[in-house]
Amino acid sequence: MPTSSLARKLENELAGIVGRDSVLTEPGELLPFESDALTAYRATPAAVVFVHDTDELQRVISLLYKNKFPFVARGAGTGLSGGALADGAAVIELSRMNRIIWIDEENGRARVQPGVVNTRLNEAAAKHGLMYAPDPSSQPACTLGGNVAENAGGPHCLKYGVTTNHILGLTLVAPNGDVIDLPPDGAPGYDLVGLLVGSEGTLGVCSEIEVKLVPIPPAVETLLAHFEDIDDASRAVSAIIAAGILPAALEMIDQNTIKAVEASVYAAGFPTDVAASLIVELDGPKAGLTEQAADVEEMLKENGAREVARAEDEKDRIRFWKARKSAFGALGRLGSELLVQDATVPRSKLSETLARVYEVAKKYDLTITNVFHAGDGNLHPNIPFDGRDEDVRERVHAASREIMEACVEAGGTITGEHGVGIDKRKYMPLVYTEDDLRTMHWVKEAFDPAGLCNPGKLLPEGKPVPLIASPNLSDSTPAPESVEEDVKKALGAKCLVKDTAGFEVEDRPTRVVAAPGSVEELSALLELATSRGWAVVPAGGGAWTAAGEKLHRADLVVSTRRLNAKIEHHPDDLLATVQAGVTLPSLNNALGESGQWWPLDPPGGGTVGAIISTAAAGPLAAAYGTPRDLVLGLTVVLADGRIVKAGGRVVKNVAGYDMVKLFTGSWGTLGIIAEAHLRLHSLPQTDETRVFVGGRPEQLAAFSAELSRNGSLAPAAAEIVSPAVADALDMRTGHWRMAVRWLGNERAVVDAVETSERAAVSIGLLADKRKAVWNSFRTLETQLGATLTVRIDVPARAIDEVVQRATVFTGSDFPLVQASPLSGRTWIFVPGALYESTRGERQWALRVEELRRTAAECGGGVRIERAPLLLRRTIDPWGDAGAAQSFNARLKRAFDPGRTLKPGFFVGGL
Repeated sequence: MPTSSLARKLENELAGIVGRDSVLTEPGELLPFESDALTAYRATPAAVVFVHDTDELQRVISLLYKNKFPFVARGAGTGLSGGALADGAAVIELSRMNRIIWIDEENGRARVQPGVVNTRLNEAAAKHGLMYAPDPSSQPACTLGGNVAENAGGPHCLKYGVTTNHILGLTLVAPNGDVIDLPPDGAPGYDLVGLLVGSEGTLGVCSEIEVKLVPIPPAVETLLAHFEDIDDASRAVSAIIAAGILPAALEMIDQNTIKAVEASVYAAGFPTDVAASLIVELDGPKAGLTEQAADVEEMLKENGAREVARAEDEKDRIRFWKARKSAFGALGRLGSELLVQDATVPRSKLSETLARVYEVAKKYDLTITNVFHAGDGNLHPNIPFDGRDEDVRERVHAASREIMEACVEAGGTITGEHGVGIDKRKYMPLVYTEDDLRTMHWVKEAFDPAGLCNPGKLLPEGKPVPLIASPNLSDSTPAPESVEEDVKKALGAKCLVKDTAGFEVEDRPTRVVAAPGSVEELSALLELATSRGWAVVPAGGGAWTAAGEKLHRADLVVSTRRLNAKIEHHPDDLLATVQAGVTLPSLNNALGESGQWWPLDPPGGGTVGAIISTAAAGPLAAAYGTPRDLVLGLTVVLADGRIVKAGGRVVKNVAGYDMVKLFTGSWGTLGIIAEAHLRLHSLPQTDETRVFVGGRPEQLAAFSAELSRNGSLAPAAAEIVSPAVADALDMRTGHWRMAVRWLGNERAVVDAVETSERAAVSIGLLADKRKAVWNSFRTLETQLGATLTVRIDVPARAIDEVVQRATVFTGSDFPLVQASPLSGRTWIFVPGALYESTRGERQWALRVEELRRTAAECGGGVRIERAPLLLRRTIDPWGDAGAAQSFNARLKRAFDPGRTLKPGFFVGGL
């Protein structure tokens, strides 16, 4: 679309919204916006429109949508995939939406506009002793909106995670101009926030971003090692990880990069005759960190380091990092253009992949430099070249493709943090099948059916793969005998479960339960069910109930209990691949032999597939995250039997939409999880628990918050229980109690426990040494005989108000309450006797609505996790997802148009 196509009337209307000076249309004005930091690609926009707040953004997008005019959101232009190019489209420039709206020190969060520069947020947070952990190399210039769009990583993401692990909520201006507050993780509905992060601005434009802030680590140790063999450097990386040490950063710089840096104004005094240099940074509690650094130094030397230096002060540390941080600037001297590539491979494949990259460089007579996040396996082969030479350009693109192919063959992906944009659309089929890509097209259609939002990015060129029509759910319920006979004919009697106790649906027994023994059998079973118009309910490996679920019917329950044979453990990569029916205890028993675990402790345990599909998490979520943070890839069977892949086997992967987030927590309504690639952690050296006794929950919550804000004392888990729950757990009676758990290296844990005990005594709390209590939390709902369980998610500061409401909700002076002050989740349990003593589901429904209002006023929400049948029919167990519900409904229709999977559940009426 040529520039002149922006009609004068539309230009004037845009100027009427943002002001004449905020609309650029002259060729000279548009020139700076023709490319992002990947200057190998250029395109001329029709106009650039600067917006200043959500209202202007909403009005501009609504106007462009009305005129069917395409638009591209842009921040600082530091992207490296061509993702912000606008060929004849309007650029919506967000850099002036640069306000930090608020910082909540108490709850470790902040809300910002998308134009806030990453470093500026950290400077503001540092005044409160906090930091925003993701730190892209372009940190001094890049904006939070761009970080969200690309799911940006950075050197310190090895320990702290990438952008998606730190986003708590988003306000989205949809492609049609609607303004929608997307619910955070744990709220009813699909994980739309997780889906938006890394979507490269193709699904809408974020106008506000709520981020997680963490305490600045009390101590830092930085080491610099030089190697004469790059294979030795790679082995050193694996050795550090295998030893159970998780550095904040593990960065490698190869000889070509070192030479370029040392010949530039960024010279840092690195030797130019080494094959590679490795920066290792450790942070955390001061206790034990010096000893850990000494252990790392020894490992570096044992693996061939010619020289190892440890930073003695901040000046040394800055010098060590100077070469890494300045590498891209120095490489600009080697050519008029610089193609910065980005791919991720398993850590164990670093050496062979690097060797292949250098072979490609030799084959095409190119200079390729490597500076990369070695701890993540995230490579950055950089190709400086003369952009004026067409032959060179062709060789650069040919070399790029071979590098991508080599990374995918090694079990990796085509981009770990820079995104697909324009540059890598053509490589997407290297990673995904046509059916995999089809699911991403469904996502795009659900959010942007008109195709106006950042067109031509992320998804491969060509027409979108059309939907496959599926039969609708049959109007008549089939006889169990006919279902059983059809399943037997298709898959054999071995697939049928004879003892179906525990598989009731609402008030009706389900006589037909099938347990496929392979992914292929699961595929055939769902294809059969869809063709017959059956309603299918997924179940885990054991007994299943409809607690908290609102189902119309279930003609067939599909259990994954026989999908339990596969556990592939790759300890060097901190990765395990398992089938969905593997139970959490059996998984961690197998991993424990190598000193690793999948650090989740959800109520009731369960199978891996059930844990992921319900996004179940327990107290350890405060330290390790929920399933959305610990799942790298999935194999999912869709309603019509197609087998699709989401994500992959590497820790950093931004190739396409984050479909893992969409399936995680979807409760089997979009597909049934068959297999998962899991991110593992090393088992902690020490595990200590103390139970603190106090007068009121607010005192315990305040004490927990104080510990969390101190990086040397921060616990891995904390749970507060009311006196009635403490009695049930044999934790003594009459007082509120809080169990606190510390995990980590021995010296740090011992120091944290002793200091915390002294602090507790000083404010009148008593401490009791216990460990077995954590197992009790997993079965708490059963122990208490809960008929109704309500979960309230609010900021931690509001827990006391929720606890007070629990008394009103239950009508009891001694309610059964469990609260997680580190995550802001509170559970209210209503046992059967209490529920029955208060007659009338209508009365309980009114109480639930009152709780919802309280939670909403505190910035949170309510979810019903268990409820009697009649109450479930009176209320929506999942609450009101608001305007986001329309997106949930569109996604459900796209993935399951025949309403085969759990009809009527999760997305009302579908």
